[in-house]
Amino acid sequence: MLRSSMLGSSARAALRPRPTVTGPYRRLQSGGPFQAMRPPSPAELGAPKKAKEYRRGRRWARRLLIISAVGGVIYVGDSQIYASGFGRSMRTFGTGLLVALDYKLNFRPQPLTGGTVQDLHNRNAERLFNLLRANGGLYLKIGQAIAMQSAVLPPEFQKMFGRMFDDAPQDDWKDIEKVIREDFGKSVEEVFGVSFTGKEGMGLMERKARASASVAQVHWAKLADGREVAVKIQKREIAKQISWDLWAFKTVTWIYSKWFDLPLYTLVPFITERLELETDFVNEAKNSAKMRELVNSESRLKGRVYIPTVYPEFTTKRVLVTEWIEGVRLWDKKSMTSRWLGGYGRGSPGAGTPLPEVDMAAARRELRTRPYRENLKPERQEWRGRRGRGGLGLSTREVMTTMVDLFSAQIFKWGVVHCDPHPGNIFIRRLPNGRAELVLIDHGLYVYMSQKFRHEYGTFWKALMTFDNKTIGKSDGGMGY
Repeated sequence: MLRSSMLGSSARAALRPRPTVTGPYRRLQSGGPFQAMRPPSPAELGAPKKAKEYRRGRRWARRLLIISAVGGVIYVGDSQIYASGFGRSMRTFGTGLLVALDYKLNFRPQPLTGGTVQDLHNRNAERLFNLLRANGGLYLKIGQAIAMQSAVLPPEFQKMFGRMFDDAPQDDWKDIEKVIREDFGKSVEEVFGVSFTGKEGMGLMERKARASASVAQVHWAKLADGREVAVKIQKREIAKQISWDLWAFKTVTWIYSKWFDLPLYTLVPFITERLELETDFVNEAKNSAKMRELVNSESRLKGRVYIPTVYPEFTTKRVLVTEWIEGVRLWDKKSMTSRWLGGYGRGSPGAGTPLPEVDMAAARRELRTRPYRENLKPERQEWRGRRGRGGLGLSTREVMTTMVDLFSAQIFKWGVVHCDPHPGNIFIRRLPNGRAELVLIDHGLYVYMSQKFRHEYGTFWKALMTFDNKTIGKSDGGMGY
């Protein structure tokens, strides 16, 4: 015992028996407390499994399938819920970035990508035109605003954007019916008392629009009580698109303001408010009634300017009904100035006299045999002569003088200004006395000026005409410049 205790731990370990391997199976023998290690038998492992194969092509196919599915869900949701508002905004950002980069790199005497500055204007005018036409809606309204300012734009933009006033694509009649039912809770036939199958005692209405603009389209109708009206119906997708469109407009304007160091964004709140009001036809009806009252009270304009009557019983936020106007658009100079062939002492249809009556019996007979006939309104082109070469026989000087008088009164006297006077919103008619009559339509976009601003603005123009630089300096501060 004494000897054992005197041995160190290493010595004691050396005295322990070492494990030995004996036999062909190399069995491990040990005197320790642990069991010998034994590998599992094949029966315990089970049948072997085939290793998984991850091919590169299969992985990419799976990723592509997931991306396509997500993209499809986004596309369907965007088109059905937001009327493609997201897609339109992405298209706007892409085109806006491309135009900005092009001008940033090439707006110089020697463009980096070659060509000339005129080539630069041409391709970007085409890009913007195609974007605005493809997106439609409020984008068309913005394009028309650009076209109205063509005098300050390069000639390439003037030429391209002059086509902005062409008719926009029409909405399908099914969408028009949905708007009527959503706003009135009744069908088109019940609201306007019309029939599309020629029923006796009912009015008429054309399914195909006579004009289609950026926000709405106009259908001709003859009500059962004899009134001939223009039914202006907002395109169904506008209500869903407006928030997206205004957001894209704000974003692009902010980026351009920062990138090109231009004070563009200061105008955004005002423009946004005006565009939102323009999609409210109740607001348009109020503006129209106000302008009609002002024109009728102004002796200088009475008999020279006409504002169509609005029928409030048919007016909602998306539907507006006014009397039907026959006339020549302001841009049709040939029809305005060609020789009058309508007879002495007579005016163009509806000018100073009621419109010629519609043959309702004949129209109903036609509808019974052709229920989907598109043109029910009589053309009323007799005043053009047998060969159709006649015109109103008016002077452009007289027409433009009337326009100047009208808008001068709006700006300097009334402070109620029609802010969308493009040529498509002005009709010209010939009165029985041979004088011109200007008809102003589309009263959605108005500005109401304060008396202080009108006074300052009038003083500013007076100073310009008299070269009074001192007064000009005072006036621009008063107007907020």
